[in-house]
Amino acid sequence: MRRALFLALALLAGGVQAASVKLRPQGAEMTKAVQDALAAISTKETPITLDSSGGPILTLGGGGAAFSPDVAARTLSFGGERRIEFNPQGPLPLAEAVRAELARELGLKAWSAEAARARLSGADLNGDGVIDLTDLALLMNNYGKTGATVGDLNQDRKVDDADVRLFAAQYKP
Repeated sequence: MRRALFLALALLAGGVQAASVKLRPQGAEMTKAVQDALAAISTKETPITLDSSGGPILTLGGGGAAFSPDVAARTLSFGGERRIEFNPQGPLPLAEAVRAELARELGLKAWSAEAARARLSGADLNGDGVIDLTDLALLMNNYGKTGATVGDLNQDRKVDDADVRLFAAQYKP
């Protein structure tokens, strides 16, 4: 156990790695809106990047189904695949609608760098308000597991070195 703790602490020295957000924006306008939104909450300490290899599909327009004029976006599921469709004539400009839907999707309380850091790289794994060795123990207990939620700081459905690096950026002995 002591050796595992020393290994974990050695890995903590690895620095910060970007938090990837898995989304599949469709088209240049939607891709730019998503990249701009992520850039607004990205910082040097917690860079947030777009990973378009998975996640929900984001589209501008509804593919034929009419939108209610007071709806900015809607989420649908087709064959197990999620789609977030944005209303091109909706009540919000596209940039605002994207931020609002991504805040919901990512579980952010506000569209800010602080909220993103706490959610996407938040190392308080047991929710006690303190980032300490108990949180590190939870992370290391799930290290190497897939589908685990505790310790999966970048939400890629696996607990690995990237999550240890994100923990390291938050942990202050």
